Amino acid sequence: MNTAFLIIFILPQIADVWTTLRALELGAREMNPLLNWIFQRFDALPVMVIVKLVGLWALWWLDSYLLTMACCVVYLWVVLNNWKVIR
Repeated sequence: MNTAFLIIFILPQIADVWTTLRALELGAREMNPLLNWIFQRFDALPVMVIVKLVGLWALWWLDSYLLTMACCVVYLWVVLNNWKVIR
């Protein structure tokens, strides 16, 4: 079961939501073109929560340790990039 890795996956997701919202408040724009388009039409917080929950569900359903850890690494990079923007 992938449960422990999914719990680890949640941490960078929370950090991504916080750092992305902070960066947007400071005038940055979302680098993902699809999310940027959606953020221009809807509030970013509920959109991000829905996207994160869908991603979490997909990783749970696929039950792949390797994929979950790869996603953790990618989101750590995203959070570090966001952090550079908000500093």
